[in-house]
Amino acid sequence: MTVGRSHRRAAPGAVLALLLGAGCVGPRAEMAEILPLETEVGAFRLEYPLRDLEGAAMLQAAIEKASPRLARWGRLQEPVTVHLHPDHDALERAVRRSGYTWLRAWARYDVVDVQAPDSWRPVSATQRDLDELLLHELTHTVMYQMAADQGGWRQKKIPAWFREGMASFTAEQSYRWPTLEQLARTLEENPTWEPLLRPESLMRDQMPVAYGAAHHAFTFLVNRYGEDTVRALLREMNRGPDFPVAFMATVGLPPENFLRDFARYVRLRGFKGGRLLRPQAPPEAPAEQ
Repeated sequence: MTVGRSHRRAAPGAVLALLLGAGCVGPRAEMAEILPLETEVGAFRLEYPLRDLEGAAMLQAAIEKASPRLARWGRLQEPVTVHLHPDHDALERAVRRSGYTWLRAWARYDVVDVQAPDSWRPVSATQRDLDELLLHELTHTVMYQMAADQGGWRQKKIPAWFREGMASFTAEQSYRWPTLEQLARTLEENPTWEPLLRPESLMRDQMPVAYGAAHHAFTFLVNRYGEDTVRALLREMNRGPDFPVAFMATVGLPPENFLRDFARYVRLRGFKGGRLLRPQAPPEAPAEQ
């Protein structure tokens, strides 16, 4: 693992004092860098507006709390920089997205952009809100870094249902999304919607449907094949194959077949107990008398 220089973690107030003492605060010094945070899952750097020490402290606490839960999937191979932006407009400019009013953060391979908690609307974020958000977003970074190096992660063809489903599953966000029954009814009423195969058209205006379908599909994957299979899938991608090839190698069927199986599970209400998630082992032959 490649990390930055080893330092003791400094509290936001201590970092500000160092900057002031060094004469680093000026008209252009709107961001300050905290020395790398060393955690169980890997290294982080936190950058934040100097006027938002409270937000920086909340963000630091959220990163530290997320670390052991992220480690279930693997470890970061590169340090992740977490940028704290003063408001929603600044976040959208940073991630080059417009009109996503619900957006609070955006993750890439080694960078996560986060909207300042006191600028969330209609109410400011609590520490619990930020803890959940960071656990979701940092799951993306662990997934990307387990699956590829910095030059290849975008070429892995990891579908949105897997990316967002894994992050929502890790952050235990099922309470935010439609239940399986609600999802089944929604898809019956809107037969042209494809939240798993074509989620982009739903992300802006029907975000709960797209994220809910992703969460339930990933949960279905884990319930049927186990978390070890997910970790094996990430390792397989890291060896070179893209997502479809790695999925076939580790799960044993093409991803489109898996999605058809999940769609059938939703449509036929298999979640009500009418169908087993795990294929049953064939019965043993009776012993000869």
